[in-house]
Amino acid sequence: MKFGIISAKDVKKAGELASDIKKFLVGGGQEVVEDLKDAELIITLGGDGTLLHAACEHIALGVPFVGINVGTLGFLTATEADEWQEAIEDIISGKYFVSERMTIEASIEANPKSQITNTKYRALNEVVVKGMYRVVNLEITVNGQKFLNTSGDGVIVATQTGSTAYSLSAGGPIVDPEVDSLLITPVNAHGLPVPSVVLSPNDEILVKVIRGNDISLVIDGQEHIKISQSQSVRVERGQYRVKLVYFEKDQFLKSLNAKFGLASRSAAG
Repeated sequence: MKFGIISAKDVKKAGELASDIKKFLVGGGQEVVEDLKDAELIITLGGDGTLLHAACEHIALGVPFVGINVGTLGFLTATEADEWQEAIEDIISGKYFVSERMTIEASIEANPKSQITNTKYRALNEVVVKGMYRVVNLEITVNGQKFLNTSGDGVIVATQTGSTAYSLSAGGPIVDPEVDSLLITPVNAHGLPVPSVVLSPNDEILVKVIRGNDISLVIDGQEHIKISQSQSVRVERGQYRVKLVYFEKDQFLKSLNAKFGLASRSAAG
């Protein structure tokens, strides 16, 4: 089997683990390729951010990605660093499951005075339109129909995978990763509470900046693109799906419990 390995550049432990895994694979008769185009499966070493970036950057390869968490608790990664050998053995033996996740694509619709083109930005978790320091007023339409006007820090458009990330911290719901969907979650909206809404994955969302300064389009919390007043961000289902490897069918529920301790909570009496 041909493996590709991507490790977080700023994490020393990830680099050391990459070397150990490579030796283990080659010693067991497997192949570790330098060119990821030749890989049948790609291992990422880091956290959720490393997995997100790698999966989106190399999504056109169509191969599965398995995240091995190095450091703090990972939600999307499949296993922890101290369990890497067992994970590799299970992959070689075919003892794993593949969860296919939808992506979203965002494009900036430039005003006549802008030089920004309609470049498409891909995200697995979410895209966010937000003001950095001041309130931003946004108009949101769904399939060409006016849906929501919001004034606050901004708005999140997330996939079901991203429902456990920024959207959750802003008050959005947790959505099973097998349920394709789009979530619209306002961030610190002023006035009456504005609920998070779960929509069809086939809906087309347009976020127009009505008023605000120093506004950014943020892709999966990593890439920041400046946008200006009167510009709009169009969000729609992505062309590709990401394949994530897990070792248990109920990995999502297990991760939820590990992160939030749901099973150990007791009802208020």
